[in-house]
This record gives sequence, structure tokens and C-alpha cells, in this order.
Amino acid sequence: VYAEKMIMSFIKAILCKEHMNMDEYLECHKCKRIDDGNYPELKKIYPDGQYIKKEEIDNLQKDFSTKSIESDKKAYIIYEAEKLNSNAANGLLKFLEEPSDGIVAILLTRNASQVLSTITSRCQTIRFNNSKVEDYILVNKIEKNITLHKLSFSIFNEQKDEEYLNTFIDSLLKFWKKYEENGKKTILYEKEYYLDIFKDKDEVINFIKCSILLYRDIINFKLGRNVLYFNDNLDALKKISENNDIDRLLYKLDILLKKEKLIRRNVNLNMFIDGIIIDMEE
Repeated sequence: VYAEKMIMSFIKAILCKEHMNMDEYLECHKCKRIDDGNYPELKKIYPDGQYIKKEEIDNLQKDFSTKSIESDKKAYIIYEAEKLNSNAANGLLKFLEEPSDGIVAILLTRNASQVLSTITSRCQTIRFNNSKVEDYILVNKIEKNITLHKLSFSIFNEQKDEEYLNTFIDSLLKFWKKYEENGKKTILYEKEYYLDIFKDKDEVINFIKCSILLYRDIINFKLGRNVLYFNDNLDALKKISENNDIDRLLYKLDILLKKEKLIRRNVNLNMFIDGIIIDMEE
């Protein structure tokens, strides 16, 4: 979020020269169009599911081969750049190696190590180390629905609406409470509590990420430390922590961390949750 705000301010400074002070900046019609995504000299590319495909890069190059209409510069932002598939990455590499005058390229990622090294070597790396969830809550003066906002910031990158996130968090907690009460027997209830809710790979990945944060918070609660994410769900944390000793919680967290790596491969999503339950109960 901090990175996004900094980058958009940078983009506006490049593409728009019409404002001289803060008041003009806030009222600038061109800057509002940039924010709204209605400015022809700025392109934003997002993953289509798990990947950014070559067609996206081909279309970008085609669009940017024409002369600028409203500015002497153009800019493009690639979100989650680690999701460029091999063909898209190679296509982008050629675009970066033969840059045209006036084109600014920005690649955003939370996992720079997963971006093709030949791409990162042609970019200037800027790390936003102050992009911390607690700072986000403080700066935005958030006092209600803390868990929702923290997960939105940390996991979902603010791409989901509040209703979706509330349902997701509620379903996540219902599943893990069911598991903690029933152990292996949870497999009997997984259609209702899991399969009917977390249906595609992206949702399962987010389910695992949020589950890792949940069990870390349960461990924090158990040890008397500050809860980092599930501040609105202390009763659930308390109940689960009481049903496990610290070694058991650490074991379950370790299983989730291992499964997070596995889910990025081609796995059967229906069997995936079975594996988690069985491994946790061994």
C-alpha cells in the first residue's frame, strides 16, 4: 500500500506537469484520471489467475509503439511481477533491453527472488521497508474491523471488498474451530466448511497464508505476546490455545508452512486439505 501510493505520486509527477502546489495537485483533472485508470499513457498489468501471460506483454508493447497523445512520456506498472510466466518474462526482457525514449517501467513484487534474474538485473530495486501492517493501521487511523484491514493489507493487497473479506475470515475461523474440535473427523465436514467455500487455487493459497497468520497469532497468545493479525478474534485464539500445548501448535504451524510451498505446484485441491488434516493429526 505504501509502495502503491509512492509509485502513483511518482507517476503523476512524470506524466502531469500542470500543478505547481499541493492544492492544484489535489484538484488536478489529469491526476484524477490517472488515479481512476482513465489516462491513455499509463497501463497497469495484473495477473490473470496464477500468471501474467505473454499476450499481456504483447499488447503492452503494441500500445506503447504509438506516439503519446497527452504527454511526452508513458508509464506501465506490472503488479505481482513474480507471476510473469516464462514467455511473458522473456517478452518483457526484450522490451527492457531495448527501451524507447520516454517510457517508464515499474514492476511491483513482494517476492523479488522469484522474478527472473535477467529482469531484476535491468531494473533499479527499491525496497519499501516501512510497509508494515501496524504502521498501516496507525496511519489510516483504523479502529474497527482490525483483522479485516490487516489481512486486506497483508494478504489480499486491498483487491477484495469488505463483504468478501468478512465472509472469507468467518469461513476460515469456522473451519479451524471445527478442526480443533474434531481432529481427523473434520474430513467428514470438509465439503461444508471448506470445499464449498475455497473453490479455486487463488482462494486456497490465501486460505493457507491466512491460516499461517492465524496459528502464529495462537502461538503469540499462548506465550502472552502481542497478537498481530486476529485482534478481533481473541476468544477463538484463547480456545484453540487452551486445546494445544506449545509444541503441538508449533508442529501444526510447520505443517502449514510446508503446505504453502506445495500448493504452488499442480496439486489436487480436493485432496490438499485432507493432507493437511492427516499430517496435523499424526
